[in-house]
Amino acid sequence: MKERVSWWHDDLLAWVCPGGLLVTALIVRFPVTLHVLRAQAPELTLPAWLAAAYVLGLALSPLGRLIYSVAQGIVWPRLRQAWAPAIKFLGERLARTEGLVVPDAMQMSTSLFHDVDRRLREYLEAVDPSSRAVLNRMKVLCSMACNAAAACLVFVAIDAIAGNATTWTPAQFGAGMLAILLALIVAVYRERRRQRTQLSIWRRLQISDRAPSGQ
Repeated sequence: MKERVSWWHDDLLAWVCPGGLLVTALIVRFPVTLHVLRAQAPELTLPAWLAAAYVLGLALSPLGRLIYSVAQGIVWPRLRQAWAPAIKFLGERLARTEGLVVPDAMQMSTSLFHDVDRRLREYLEAVDPSSRAVLNRMKVLCSMACNAAAACLVFVAIDAIAGNATTWTPAQFGAGMLAILLALIVAVYRERRRQRTQLSIWRRLQISDRAPSGQ
C-alpha cells in the first residue's frame, strides 16, 4: 500500500505538476476550449484538466530529459573533484566484477558520467535499501524541475506557432524569458542537489564500512 501511494505521489510531482502548469497556461492564453467545455459538460472540467495534465506531463518527458542532460552537463564539470573518490571506488569495483575500465574523473565525459552516476545509484540502493527512498525522491524532484522548464519552452513555442509572437509586448517577452530562465536555474539546482545527496550517501556508507576496523 505504501509503495502504491509513493508511486502516485511521484507521478503527481514528476508528470502532473509540469503538465498542469502547461495546461493552465494554455487555458489562460486560449480560453475558448474551457468555455466550450463549461457550457457543454461543466462536470468534466476537473477530470479533463487532470487527464490533460497527466498526458502533457508524459509528452514533456523527452524534452525534459534533454534539459536534464543540459543540467547535468553544467553541474558535473563543477563537481569533478567531489566525484573523484566515488568514481575511483566504482571503477575498481566494475573492473573486478565486469572487467570494465572507467576513466579518471578528470577525463570523463558527461555522457559517460551519466552511466557511472546511474551505476553508483544502483549500487547504493542495493547496499543500503534505506537510501532508496531519498535517492528516488531526489530523482523525481529533478524530473519535475526539468519537465517544468520544458513546459515553459513548449508554451512559448505554441504561442509563437499560433501567430501571437507579433503581439507580444516587451513586458510579456521579458516575463516569458524570465520564466524560462528561472525554470532552467531550478533544474540545474535540483540536479546539483541530487548529485550532492548521492555523494553524501556514498560517503556515509564508506565511513560506516570503515568504522568497525577502526575501533
